[in-house]
Amino acid sequence: MPNAKTYRILSLDGGGSWALIQVKCLRKLFAETFNNPDPTGHEVLAQFDLVSANSGGSLVAAAMAENLKLSEIEKIFDDEKLRSKVFSRLSFFEKSLLASVARIFKIGAKYATKRKHAALKEILPGIAQIDMMDIPAHVAINGAVKTQFLIIGYDYYRNRAELFRSDCSSMASTSVIERKLQNLEPKASTPSDCLVSLVDAIHASSTAPVNYFNEPATFLVNNKPKYYWDGGVTGNNNPVLVAVTEAICNRVQYGIENVQVLSIGTGTVSQLQYDEEIPVKYEELKAKHEAPGLIKDIQKMGTSILNDPPDTAAFVAYMILNPDMPAKPVDFIRMNPALRPILKDDAGGKYWDLPAGIDKDDYVTLNSMDMDAVEDGEVSLIKKLCDNWLNGGGVPNQSIRSNASLNCLIGHADFETANTDFKNWFTKPTNLL
Repeated sequence: MPNAKTYRILSLDGGGSWALIQVKCLRKLFAETFNNPDPTGHEVLAQFDLVSANSGGSLVAAAMAENLKLSEIEKIFDDEKLRSKVFSRLSFFEKSLLASVARIFKIGAKYATKRKHAALKEILPGIAQIDMMDIPAHVAINGAVKTQFLIIGYDYYRNRAELFRSDCSSMASTSVIERKLQNLEPKASTPSDCLVSLVDAIHASSTAPVNYFNEPATFLVNNKPKYYWDGGVTGNNNPVLVAVTEAICNRVQYGIENVQVLSIGTGTVSQLQYDEEIPVKYEELKAKHEAPGLIKDIQKMGTSILNDPPDTAAFVAYMILNPDMPAKPVDFIRMNPALRPILKDDAGGKYWDLPAGIDKDDYVTLNSMDMDAVEDGEVSLIKKLCDNWLNGGGVPNQSIRSNASLNCLIGHADFETANTDFKNWFTKPTNLL
């Protein structure tokens, strides 16, 4: 268990079916750190004080709250029937004429929001009726209540972020801040403060708009209907900055002296600029130069919520906790396979190539794949990417900040380096915040 003065955060990015990467990553971490190759969700959660998640990552978090084993959570993403329940395609008759025409240009919804909600309740029956405020007690092992949840959503009508908290007394919540600034005595939290089930919260967090689901997630909050889109719309598809802010707000209340962050992504694929001057082994390593236009811009904006952006959320959160800017922050670990060009230098000079173990067809397919990978072949390719990264095959780890050659400046250059620092959390004393 973490030291009482050390506050550990598990942050899980959104990314649809690609969240399979997070499950496989956690399995390897717990196998090598705790000699537990297939822990239950509650065993994983017991090692963290806060779990912050968005979209696909929130499904992983909720499945752990359900206390499924990680192998069982992996099957949720691995089973095409289960994936197809979450990503339930709209029939022709469920689409408007305008929506049907828009799909010709790869714009517009493909999936039914209401059927996703029903599927989540079916997959996670144990927590379907449990309110957020009761989740920490539900996931506690031997009565040791400690793990709080923070799920990101976007309020459709108010046009702002909605943070679904299990900690009703959090100093980051509006009602608590208001009383503090007015010098009022703290008010005991009531059920109405957190009267949203975890399943409803992840339904809100995972309802990506425009190109994915056909309507906002809708459910009752304090007996009133509320409408939500995916938390990625708020710019928090990587929710680590929200999580770090939550910890800092509660530093005094919980006696936090040190914050440790494990931020796990859902894979990222990048290309070089179209006018890159250094030779490339494959032209596909360079992005195509396409003139901006209405259709192209709508397509780009429709998927932009999935863009991390890694150099913003992770870097800002890292700087808040590490103002001295250490190159390898042992208490801030970003883990994410980064499929990107690799700069090589041999007798013939410098050139860009693919990571070892990934061929051109793999790269092209992964680069074109959306977050809603439903087909078995697509999921198999995500697993291939993940296994390569986890086992040192050549796919690098995503940096917190990289240099012009795309190599790691800040962060952990590969999974094994990050894995070693994670192990050290449980074997070495920590530095104070």
